[in-house]
Amino acid sequence: MADAGHGRKKEKYNGRPAPSSPLTLEALRDVLSSEYKGPRAVFSEVHVLKAILAIGAAGAVGRGKLGSLVGLGQGEVRTLIKRLKENDLILIQPDGCRLSRKGEREFQRLREKIPWSSSVEARSLGIGVKCAAVLVRGAGRSVRKGIEQRDAAVRAGAIGAFTALFANGRFIIPGEGVDCEKDGPRGLWSAARAEVPREGDVLIVVGADSDEAAELGTLAAALTLF
Repeated sequence: MADAGHGRKKEKYNGRPAPSSPLTLEALRDVLSSEYKGPRAVFSEVHVLKAILAIGAAGAVGRGKLGSLVGLGQGEVRTLIKRLKENDLILIQPDGCRLSRKGEREFQRLREKIPWSSSVEARSLGIGVKCAAVLVRGAGRSVRKGIEQRDAAVRAGAIGAFTALFANGRFIIPGEGVDCEKDGPRGLWSAARAEVPREGDVLIVVGADSDEAAELGTLAAALTLF
């Protein structure tokens, strides 16, 4: 089942066009720009994305907690916070980092693009002991065979990934049209369907050795669809 996400032909998807991009890759890369004075950024776009989502969800996050959430050391998270602030995405307040107005707008747009993400039980897919899933809204046109999502997840520290497209009321293998829901973990499909997927949505399931690596892997894979 783990290899079933890679078809031979490009998916001919005729659904609605994908919505406009949220926090763009260009904006994420601005935070990583080598033109900044000071320490070179050793984190990636996925860490920036995770930080925006974590701060937005919590309301306020201290430096130590943020480092733990995004998987960065003390020095690295200090640089990340500095650059987020310089890009007007966060404010530094006594209770921690909070999103600025610009950051809040981007957070809401991101939540529209990624309406659901969660740890899931999906060991039977054979991609890792710890699994997480993410639903990417309206990204069907950007999916080819699922290889790009798998490779991005692996680069972020995951073991493997499985990509499915929601089309004609079912989750199918991109490029093949095979119904994914006939096999595999039923709990996964039930959880994904509970979020009311729309035509053209993409579900990415990532497996890793830890919950943290699986979550980062889902975000890395999702970024390939932005």
